[in-house]
Amino acid sequence: MAQGDLTVEPGEQVTAGEEMARFEAPQLRRHLVAWQQAREEQALARKRLRMLHEGEEAHAITRRDLAQGEQAVAAARGKARLAWETLAADLDLMHVTSDAGALAQRIDRQGVRAVAQGLGRLRAPFAGVVTERRVALGEQLAAGDPVLELEALASVYVDVGVTGRELALWREGRSRWRAGAKRIRLRPLDGVPLYEADTGLWRLRFVTDNPGLALRDGAWIEVQHLGTPRPVVWVPAQAVVARNGKTWCIVQTGDRFKAVEVKVGTAAKGRIPVLSGLEAGSRVVTEGAYELLYRDLKELIKFVD
Repeated sequence: MAQGDLTVEPGEQVTAGEEMARFEAPQLRRHLVAWQQAREEQALARKRLRMLHEGEEAHAITRRDLAQGEQAVAAARGKARLAWETLAADLDLMHVTSDAGALAQRIDRQGVRAVAQGLGRLRAPFAGVVTERRVALGEQLAAGDPVLELEALASVYVDVGVTGRELALWREGRSRWRAGAKRIRLRPLDGVPLYEADTGLWRLRFVTDNPGLALRDGAWIEVQHLGTPRPVVWVPAQAVVARNGKTWCIVQTGDRFKAVEVKVGTAAKGRIPVLSGLEAGSRVVTEGAYELLYRDLKELIKFVD
C-alpha cells in the first residue's frame, strides 16, 4: 500500500461504509492487472480449444494438437487461479469481500484503473468516532500499517459511583439516563462492585445504547435510579432525629413515649419516607422530638436498641 489522502479528522463521526481515506496502492493495481491478463489468456486458450474441437470433427487436426490445446487451457486456468489468490490476499487485508465473479464484471465495465481507484478507499466498518490519526498525508505505508483509530460508540459503558448506604438500593430497580427528551435504560453488568478509596464510593458498571453517539469517552451524565417499589411510612421531616449515628422517631402510645430506631430514605417536600422500624398508623412526635430524644427523661422514654 502507498500514499493517499485522509478525508476525516479525529473527533468526526462516521457511519458504516463512509469513506475515511483514499490511497494509491501500486501493488494492488499490479495484481489486478496480472489477474485480468490471466483471465484474458484463459479465455483465449478456451476459444482456441473450441476451434481445435471443431477441427477434430472435420479431421483437420491431429490428436497431438488437441492435447496441446487442453494443456494450454489447464495452464491458463492455473495461472488465473494463482493470480486471483494473490489478489484476494490484498483484498482480505483491506477487508474487502473477495468475490471473483463480481469483481470480474466490474473490471469489464469500468476497466482496471477505475476499479483500482475504487478499491483504494478505506471505509468505516461500523459507525463510530475517529479518535486518532496514525499517519500523515503523503506518508508511505506498508501493508498492515495502522491508518486511523475508530471507536465504536453505538453501545457504551457507564460507571456510576454510589455510597455504601445506597449500594443495596441500586441492586434492584431500574436505572436510566436522559438523552434530550429520551430516557435511555442502563443495563447492569454482572460483577462485584469496586470500591474506590479516593472517593469512598462503590463503582457499578452499566451498558447502554448511545443514540446519536452523544456519549464520548470521559463524558459525565446524570443517572436516575428507580428502586423497586416498597411500602414506606411517610412522616414529617421534623419527626426524624439523629443520635449516635442512628436515626430515630419518638413514638407516642397513650401517655408514654418510646424512641424507635428507623431507617429512612431521601426527604421530599418536607416529608421523609421511613423504610423500616415504624408501623403504619403510629403516632410520632413532630415538635420537640430532638429535645425529647436527648433529655434524660427515664420515666418517659425507654430506648430500644
